[in-house]
Amino acid sequence: MELMLWWVLLPAAAAVAWAVWAGLRQTGKPGARRRPVAHADRLTALPEYQAALRRHRRWLLLAGAACALLLASTAVAAARPVDVATTRPEQHNRDIMLCLDASGSMSSADAAVVDVFSGLARKFNGERIGLTIFDSSAIQVFPLTDDYAYAQEQLQLAKDAFDGKPGSSGFLDGTWSGRGSSLIGDGLASCLNSFQGSAGAGGTAPQRSRSVVLATDNFLSGTPIMTLDQAAQLAKDRSVRVYALNPGDVDYGTAADQPGARLRSAAESTGGSYYALDNPEAIAGIVAGVEKTETAAIQGAPRAVVTEVPGVPLAAAVLSALVLCAALWQVQPPPGRGRQGTPPRRPQPVRRAWLRRTAVVVLLGAAALRPGLPGGTVQAASTDLNVFFVVDTTTSMVAEDYAGATPRLEGVRKDIKAIAEKLPGARFSVITFDTTAHVRMPLSTDTLALETITDVLEPQVTAYAKGSSITAARQVLAERLAAARDSHPGRPRLVFYLGDGEQTSGKEPEAMAFDAGLVAGGAVLGYGTAEGGRMKENTGLDPNDGTGGGTGAGTHSGYVQDNRAGDARSVIDEGRLRTIASQLGVPYVHREAGASPADMMQQAHPGKAEHSDGDGSVAARTELYWILAAGAFLLALPEAVAVLRRLRGLPRPVRAEATR
Repeated sequence: MELMLWWVLLPAAAAVAWAVWAGLRQTGKPGARRRPVAHADRLTALPEYQAALRRHRRWLLLAGAACALLLASTAVAAARPVDVATTRPEQHNRDIMLCLDASGSMSSADAAVVDVFSGLARKFNGERIGLTIFDSSAIQVFPLTDDYAYAQEQLQLAKDAFDGKPGSSGFLDGTWSGRGSSLIGDGLASCLNSFQGSAGAGGTAPQRSRSVVLATDNFLSGTPIMTLDQAAQLAKDRSVRVYALNPGDVDYGTAADQPGARLRSAAESTGGSYYALDNPEAIAGIVAGVEKTETAAIQGAPRAVVTEVPGVPLAAAVLSALVLCAALWQVQPPPGRGRQGTPPRRPQPVRRAWLRRTAVVVLLGAAALRPGLPGGTVQAASTDLNVFFVVDTTTSMVAEDYAGATPRLEGVRKDIKAIAEKLPGARFSVITFDTTAHVRMPLSTDTLALETITDVLEPQVTAYAKGSSITAARQVLAERLAAARDSHPGRPRLVFYLGDGEQTSGKEPEAMAFDAGLVAGGAVLGYGTAEGGRMKENTGLDPNDGTGGGTGAGTHSGYVQDNRAGDARSVIDEGRLRTIASQLGVPYVHREAGASPADMMQQAHPGKAEHSDGDGSVAARTELYWILAAGAFLLALPEAVAVLRRLRGLPRPVRAEATR
């Protein structure tokens, strides 16, 4: 058990110390309120008097012990005791890579294949999906992700490209880099390499089940590095099931040496299955097959679920309050309820004392009912976050003023990796911007893909730089934040903006402001110095390929030039970066080489992004019991003072020998 408001115990301890001091200190002259009685020693020596005194003392001691327990238990209840239980909720542990043959023989069927892929994506919930397309070479359209909105957008772009929509032909760039066409074995092998931490034969079994949905007619044209059978064996060794979709199933027949039959054999050898594209059971069959592949319940990111548990201290407080009242009833009955033979009592002080004791019992009884107001939440800390990296890749980001003469992008790479290490279990997305903004990586837990994308971050080609805005990613980021909120409203969204703040567009940047609640935390990270640094040109050409893309002649060859002052220099604009930070509602942190990532994360306040276990906030009441317990504590303090004074004022018991 922990205490949410542990500091409440400090003033409570001070108040108890004051009560003890007030109860034990001498007040005025000793015996000032007593009246002399002749031969009182004879009366006090009587056995009946001594027995009554002992009973009175026992009742006062019981009242003192009950009052001490009452003060301790109400103080603990006012400090709001909580139980912090670390849970690791079970999650779906299936990864599905959609693998599409984009060769010429598939051109008439690819749009239909993409429709099937879209149907599959809509059927999955919690699984990660990715898309790789291939012809003579393979490209990964998007890595494994559970950002289904982004996946559907990319599948729509693929459908537009296969339907021949104007302006969409670039979608297939990179699939013709090899020799030949429709190299199915190589394409399948590339899809297998898209799984994070692939285990080879004899290696450690993967934690997540892996499936490939391979859409191809198996019409080979060229000499592949790996045959289909070899790729199927590789899939089997890596515990990957292959589900084949063949749009040309009816074209080749069912003989064992026909492409369709060989594709069926390869798929079934991995434990998967084979379907004709127009088979109405294809989607349902593949989904059912994938759902059966869950190897074991995988544990999600650890979450510290905080639950208030005031039951024990409140029960102890109620019990001790009742015992206190019962003991004081014997010592000081209410007005008009004195025992026979007792002298009349002053009604006002006694009445006030019993009203106070009654109020203590009523407050504690109400606190035990756990009253509350609507609108609260149950806290649960978690690293189950959506983290968006918005990276400036304009030419100024290669200015050589980080760690002396290192490009600023090098600092960006280090910080992205450091943040990812500090947020295990989070989902990461990378958005870069120069003249325009691009989603380089959708939300994914694949940290290997994040490292790869981070390592290959490069600035735009210098010749294409026409001036850029520091908020060019605003619209893309807003769309991705909204999509993440709609898909998983319970996951807090952190935004880390990494740039130098240099505005080269002729227009003022748009405000980086979003709907309330879209950004839960993060930071704006600034790179560069006031002195600035030179920027190397990026020609977009390989300097070793003989095309002249390397360094040119001249003293300052390879650097961006200022027509009036030689080498151009870029300087950081921290004022604009602070403006972006205020618009996002996150802190600004200037980053320098060697700066601790812990300091950066502390300023970024990722711990504020707490949410409940599950996909949505857990509605709860704002608890009020602790306020009632604090009130009972304050009312019990005068009782402690009164009991101590009574105990201090009792005469010492007389031994039996002294009465003889």
